[in-house]
Amino acid sequence: MTSYRTCLSLVWGFLCLACAPAVTPGQETPSVLGLHDLERPTASFEMPGRLEEISGLAVTADGRLFGHDDERATVHEIDRTTGEVGKRIFVGGDPSIEGDFEGLAIAGERFFLVTSQGLLYEFREVADRQIAPHRVTDLGLGATCEIEGLDYDAGDDVLLAACKVASPEHGTIVVHRLPLDPQRPRPVPLEIPRSQLPPFGVGPDFQASSIAVTPGGTLLLSSAAPEAVIEVDRTGRVLAGIDLDGDEHPQTEGLAFGPDGTLYLADEQNGAEARVTAYAQVRTGREEP
Repeated sequence: MTSYRTCLSLVWGFLCLACAPAVTPGQETPSVLGLHDLERPTASFEMPGRLEEISGLAVTADGRLFGHDDERATVHEIDRTTGEVGKRIFVGGDPSIEGDFEGLAIAGERFFLVTSQGLLYEFREVADRQIAPHRVTDLGLGATCEIEGLDYDAGDDVLLAACKVASPEHGTIVVHRLPLDPQRPRPVPLEIPRSQLPPFGVGPDFQASSIAVTPGGTLLLSSAAPEAVIEVDRTGRVLAGIDLDGDEHPQTEGLAFGPDGTLYLADEQNGAEARVTAYAQVRTGREEP
């Protein structure tokens, strides 16, 4: 791993080797992950008790950050500058529907929550502490994919559902692509070969815990155990990877990008306080190495 970070420091000019993710030699454009220094957070916010099991993040078109707890279908607005948790939306009732909710996505005015067994809840934003009417769809993935991560890909107008565990296991990390238009055929899943991970210092036992489309159109995935983040292109080629500090990120369950490129990581409580950590974009990707 030392040799990769040494090469990377020459390419990127980072002063801190330990925080720099490995980047594919000859890559035409820098990875979005490489534009953030994951050893130097911009801000870190402890979450209140109602988000101690925070398990997903998403950002609206107007730049507001939302998160959810993994035991109930309740969505909470989180102030991106102060970390204050304010507005909450109850899905299906008060209290909200119970379940193992593992991902949140926002497509325009449409909000989506997904359970680990592939039940997709769709609803719209309502006023604070109001009940949002919803509809639920069984994605038919319960037998083959333990979903743990959801995001909206505007480029292809699909939801991306990352599998923590896929069955049968073919040595890949599997991401399902689910069209918002039910008349469109479902594209084949994206498969990321685990054999690509070790050269980036990431173990092949990576288990997806969240997914986010980057501002550059690539995909970012986290793993809660082992603690790591990887970036891949739309063919499944790994572009970058980095081990996370387990003390700072004991269980990363959510990823999202703010309108200014800031990367947000959500960690549920796991021997520490649940928190949302912000990492500003420290490079533009335009500088010469």
